[in-house]
Amino acid sequence: MKFGKTIETNAKELPEEWQPYLIQYKLLKKNIKNIVQELDNTFKNLNIAPPTFLGDSADDASDSTHVDVGTDAHSVAESSSTAQAPMEFVGVPEEIAYNIEKDSDGLVHPVITVKIRRLPTHQQQQQHKQIVELLTVAGLPENTSIILQSDSSSDAAPMSISTTEPATSTLGDDRNNIIACADDAASPNSLAVETQPDAEETQVTVRLKADQLFFDQLIEYIERMRQFEQRYTKAYNTNVDHLSTELATVTSPYKQDYQVWREIFRLYTDAEVWNRARGDTRPASTAREGQERFNKFARHIESLGLAQRFRNPMSARVLMSFYKLNLELTHMKLLQEMNEEATRKIIKKHDKRTHLVAKTQFPQLITIDTTSLTRALLFTIYTDLVGIVPQIDDYLCPMCLNIAWRPLRLECSHVFCSRCVVKASKRRMFNCPVCRSENAVYRASISNIDQSLLNFLKLYFPKEIKERQRDIQRDISEEEAQAMTLVHDRSGPCIIM
Repeated sequence: MKFGKTIETNAKELPEEWQPYLIQYKLLKKNIKNIVQELDNTFKNLNIAPPTFLGDSADDASDSTHVDVGTDAHSVAESSSTAQAPMEFVGVPEEIAYNIEKDSDGLVHPVITVKIRRLPTHQQQQQHKQIVELLTVAGLPENTSIILQSDSSSDAAPMSISTTEPATSTLGDDRNNIIACADDAASPNSLAVETQPDAEETQVTVRLKADQLFFDQLIEYIERMRQFEQRYTKAYNTNVDHLSTELATVTSPYKQDYQVWREIFRLYTDAEVWNRARGDTRPASTAREGQERFNKFARHIESLGLAQRFRNPMSARVLMSFYKLNLELTHMKLLQEMNEEATRKIIKKHDKRTHLVAKTQFPQLITIDTTSLTRALLFTIYTDLVGIVPQIDDYLCPMCLNIAWRPLRLECSHVFCSRCVVKASKRRMFNCPVCRSENAVYRASISNIDQSLLNFLKLYFPKEIKERQRDIQRDISEEEAQAMTLVHDRSGPCIIM
C-alpha cells in the first residue's frame, strides 16, 4: 500500500478533530513537480544541464514523474530552440552545491550555488564586450547588475532583461564575484550577474522559490502540530489533576475499594504498556504496540472481574477515565509517528525526484520529537495516578525479598527487616549488604527502627504485615527447637567437676 493511502487509512483511527494536524503528504508530493520544473528552467537559463551529482538517489521505475537529469547541455539548448536562446555564461560549471539556509526569523531558504570557470581570454573578452555594449546603450556603468528573468507562464516566452543599480555588498570584498539572487516574488527564480573580466571564477547563487514554498508548507504543518501538542498537554494535565483528586478519594486505605485498585495498578505496571520487555534495549513501544498491550491489560481486568468488585460507584467512573487517558496517549503517539514518517518520506521523495540533498540538512533545522512528549505524559500517569496507590514491591527487604517487617534503617539509609539484620550480625556480616558501608549492620540497634515507615506499612499493607509476622514467629520457633535438639543430642559422658 502506498504511503499516502496508508496515512488516509490510519487517520480514521484518530479523533476527527485531530485529523487536521496530520502532515498533508499528498499535497506536498504534488508540489515536488513544481520544484522539478523550476530546476529545469533554472539550468536552461544557465545553459547547463541539470547535474546528477546534487543527490545520490536511485532511479525508480515506478516513478512516473522521474526527470532525466543526465541530458547534455547541447540537447537542452536544442530542446528550447523555439524559445529565446539562454544567455551564454563566460565559462563552464565546475562545482554545484545545494544548501538550505535559515535566517534570523527562522525561515529557510533553499539555494543552489554554481561555480563557473572562465573561458579562454578571447572568449571572455567577446562575452564581456557584448554585456558592456548593452550597458552603454542603456547609459549605465560597467558594474551594473544584469538580472535575467524567465516568465513562468510559458517555456517559449522570450527572456526579458532588466537592470538594477549596483548593490552594496554586506559580505565583504572577497565576495565581489558572487552572483546574488534577486528577491522578486513575481518570478519563480532570478539571477543577478555582476561582470568582472579579471576574475578567474564566477559564483552563481540561485534561490529556488518553488523549493522554498515546499519547505514553508512542510514547516507550517510541523509548527501547527507543535501548537496542538502544547494545547493538548495543558488540557491533559488538567484532566490528570482532576482524576488524581477523585482517585485519592476512592483509593484511601480506609475505603473498601483500596485493595481492588492496588491490584489493578499492579497489573498495569506489570503489563509494561509503554515500555519494552525487560532486557530489550530497543526504543519504547510504538503506538501500535502500546495499544495492543493496553487492550490486553483491559481484557485481563475484565476476565478477573475486578471492576465488578467495586463498592463505590465513583471507582467505576474513575477507571473509565483512566482508560480514556491511555487511549488518548495512544492517539497522540500515533499522530506523532505518522507525521515523523510523513516528513521522512516526503524529504526522501523530494531528494529522489529533484536530485537535491535535503535529507541531511532539513532535520538539522526542523525536527519532530516523537518521544519526549509521550514520555512526559506517561510519567504524569505513573506519578500522579498509579503512584497514588502504594505497591508492595517498593517496600521489600533487599535480603529476604519480603515486606520489611519492623523496618530498620541503617546509617547508610538502606532499609532491612529487623530479623534480617539480626541474622546478618550473627553471621558476622557487619557491613551493609547493599552499599558495603563499613560496620553499618554492627552499629545498628533498636533505635534504628523507622517508626513512621512501620506505621505506613501497617496502614497500607496490614494483611502482608500480619503474614510476615507469622512467618517470622514460625522461623524463631524452629530455630529454638533446633537449639534444644542439639543440647539433648550431645554424645559422650557427662563429667561434673
